[in-house]
Parts: sequence; structure tokens; C-alpha cells
Amino acid sequence: MSFSDSHKDLTRSRAALDFGRMRTPGLGYTRAATAIVMVVAAACRAAAADNGLIRVGDGRSSHVGKIVGLTRTTCSLMDRQGRIEHLSVRDLTEFEKVSPRYTPDSASAFRNALQKEFARGYEVSGTSHYLVCAPRGRAQQYGRLFESIYGDVEQFYRVRGFRVESPEVPLVAVVFSSQEEFVQYCLRDRVTPSPTLRGYYSLLSNRVALYDDAALVSDAGSSTARPAAGHAGDRTILANISGDAADTIIHETTHQVGYNIGIHSRLGGTPVWVVEGLATVLEPDGMRSKSGRRLLSDRLNQERIVWFRERHRPGRPMGNLACIVASDDYFQRNLLNSYSEAWAFLFFLMESPARQRELVSYLQRLRDRDPLKEYTPEERLSDFQSVFGDVSRLEVDFIRYMDRL
Repeated sequence: MSFSDSHKDLTRSRAALDFGRMRTPGLGYTRAATAIVMVVAAACRAAAADNGLIRVGDGRSSHVGKIVGLTRTTCSLMDRQGRIEHLSVRDLTEFEKVSPRYTPDSASAFRNALQKEFARGYEVSGTSHYLVCAPRGRAQQYGRLFESIYGDVEQFYRVRGFRVESPEVPLVAVVFSSQEEFVQYCLRDRVTPSPTLRGYYSLLSNRVALYDDAALVSDAGSSTARPAAGHAGDRTILANISGDAADTIIHETTHQVGYNIGIHSRLGGTPVWVVEGLATVLEPDGMRSKSGRRLLSDRLNQERIVWFRERHRPGRPMGNLACIVASDDYFQRNLLNSYSEAWAFLFFLMESPARQRELVSYLQRLRDRDPLKEYTPEERLSDFQSVFGDVSRLEVDFIRYMDRL
């Protein structure tokens, strides 16, 4: 069904709904409403295939964007600022084709919207890929930092053979000057705050949000000179941010970049061990460096390897790798051990050129599957072994490597 045909049918169905209201407000209304839902659903399917810009509504509110996922019950729509909403198909009664091609908001409109949202005491600075909202006088410095990390992460994937894409919309980062403001934002964003939460990346808003109470960018990192190749100036800025905030920026930005250059799908489907393993592997500066291969000590995530060696490895049972691969629930139930194992296993794969090529193939397999379909433990393990071979044998090699490290 074409867009024009869908729109004509929709117009006729809306007229039928009005007629039903006037003449037979019982059965007639129900049938007409059902017909509208069916027509809108058909139009949404056509729009999903065409990647166009559309507007859908439920009679109370309307939403403009492109369809990035569609099931019998849910329409996932990405708006012109990159936010994703999951709408109930049965509630949609309006459909309109806005443009045959999805286009994001203009940079100026995007910037103005952010400035309005965080007006008092904050400013917005733009870079090649980022719009950063931060306390006045500091947004430009933070912008250079986020852009630097973006470049490091993008290159990390690209030079290792991963297929990378350009983000469809500018990436947004919000840096709050206090924990109190951050907590208030979490509540508005429907994220549960906690005393240990310093920041997060949201799949829905596509934003990184964090706070830096202890030490915002210092004067030492505020040179107006542009950083030379290798982003040494930006690493100086990172060094002048409080330790926890610096770690948070790197980790959450790694997530954000991965989800926007095609490594992961924002609709889900990528196993948690992959997402968190890659993020923790990329935390050390030596793993993201553009200046060539660093010393092993520069590439290790010290926090994760200490936990793995001292807390996880002594009581770790064989078969643990298969459990993490097969189930996100298992990962969440054993969180700190699972984080350390995800880091260790991804590091093991990255350090071997042959295993690294297998990892690229595995991520491509994950990327090609429908993220909206259930991914059973059996399917997860089967996909893993189809690329890496028998998980038990691989686990033996992995543990031997870590014991020698």
C-alpha cells in the first residue's frame, strides 16, 4: 500500500468514524474505530519500509518522526531530535506523511530547544557530532572532550573492521553542576536515582546525563588553543575532571557512540555482556589512543582486573561464560562479577587478531537480527557458538589467558 493510498483510506475511515458517532454510537463506532486502527497500522508498515518522516496521533497528542520499529502492538518512533517513543498501535487513529525522507531538526532549532530546556545557569556548545549543555563558561570545554572521546571510540571500531555509520542526529550530553539538579533530571527522565549513580546514557532520549560536583573543568584545561593531533589537549581536560566523573563520561559516552554508529541497536537485542564489556574495555586511555599500540598496563582496566583476580576468579565455576552469554538475567543477578568477566572476556578477544575478527562477525550477526524479536537463551548460545566455536573450549582458553596475564 502506498503512502497516498494509505492516506486516502485513512481519510475515508475517519469520515466513517464520524458517521458512526452520529448514527450508531455502539457497534458502528467500534467497527469504525477498528477500521481506523487497521488502516493506520497498514500506513505505518509502509512508512517503516520507506524510512520517511511521518506524523501519527491518538486524538489527544501527535508525534512526528520516523518509524524505527514496528510490531503488532507497538510503533517505535524516533523524533527529529533522536528521541524514541514506543506508541501503542491500537491507540493510533491519525497518520500523515510529512516528507518522503527523514530529516533531523536543524542545528539551530536543536540548540535553541536545549537552551530553553536548561535555561538558567547553562549554555549549549556544538561540535561536529555533539551538542553539550553545561554550566556557563564550561560547555565548550566539555564539548571538545565529548568530541574527542567520540573520535577515539569511532576509530577503535573502524580500524578493527567494524562497520560504522554516521549518527543520524547530533548527540546530546548534559552536564549538571550539582547532584541535586542531576537527581531532579533523573526523576523527569523516569530514571531511578541513587547515591552511587553519577550518570547514565538513555536509549530513549539518546542523551548522556551526568554531574560533576567535586571538580568541574579547571582553569588548567581551559586553554583557547586547539588541541593538536592525538587530542592531548582534551586529555588534559579529562585529567582536570573529578575521577568518578571522568570515568562516567568515558563509559557512558562509549555507550552513546556505540548505539549511534551502528554497533548496537537502540531497540535492544544486544546482550548486556557485549554492551558493558565493550564499554569497560574502552575505559582505559591506552585502548582508545590514536598514537599506536600502548603497553599492556596502559590497556588494562585496573578496576575490573583487580576485581576479576581477587573477588571473582577464586570462586568462579567453569560454565560461567555460557551463563553470561545466554542470559541477561544471570548477568544482572551477579553484577560486579559479571562486569569483571565481560571486561576480561572482551579484552581476551581484542588481544588476539583472529578472535577479534570473530568478534566483528559476531557483532554483525547481532546487528542483522530483528531487535524486536525475542532472543531466547538457546538462540543466544547458538549464535555465539556458530562464530566462536564450542563455548566450553573457548572458556578454557580464556581462563588460561587471564591466569597468565
